[in-house]
Amino acid sequence: GAKTRVLDVASTASAEIEHMRGVWARQVNMALERHQVEQRVDHRSFERQGREQEPTRHMGVSATALERQAARETPGREPVTDLGKQNAEIRERNRVMETARKAVEKAQELFSGLEKKARLAVGLARKIGQRMEREREAERQRQELARQAEIRRDMQRQQDMRAAEEARKDAELERQKQLQQERGRSLGRSRGRSRGRDYDSGPDIGF
Repeated sequence: GAKTRVLDVASTASAEIEHMRGVWARQVNMALERHQVEQRVDHRSFERQGREQEPTRHMGVSATALERQAARETPGREPVTDLGKQNAEIRERNRVMETARKAVEKAQELFSGLEKKARLAVGLARKIGQRMEREREAERQRQELARQAEIRRDMQRQQDMRAAEEARKDAELERQKQLQQERGRSLGRSRGRSRGRDYDSGPDIGF
């Protein structure tokens, strides 16, 4: 069949290579997941991933072989090639940056937790304040109702006292009127008896 020349053309090579890298990354991550390994690979650059991490330099076949031979001879020794030493320094800087990044994330998480707790505390304090305000308002209304009831009782007592005083005055006037009427009747009877006596004691007329 016809050859596939997408990798030979500059306009299509980058997209095709990117696609193949993505397929490779997905296959590797699926294999890691099957073996229950937490680490994952990403075919994108650190910059494209948004990670502030410095990439290591490509060492090539010769430098890689020298580093592996030195590691077999003396495990844990320092790198022996310039590229190996540069990559070791880069990895150390990345380790420091990753530690700092995790510390910042932890601080942000802690701050977010504190901020959430602060919002909850403010909300709780606001609710308590609103409840206390409602209780104070209810107590104020209760006192106002009690004051108004006391005022009404005082007014009723005053009205009762005035009504009693008026009734007493009316009774006194009625009694005075009855006494005057009684004295008038007594005086009338006394005058009648006096006229009768005067009539009975007149001069005798002899025949």
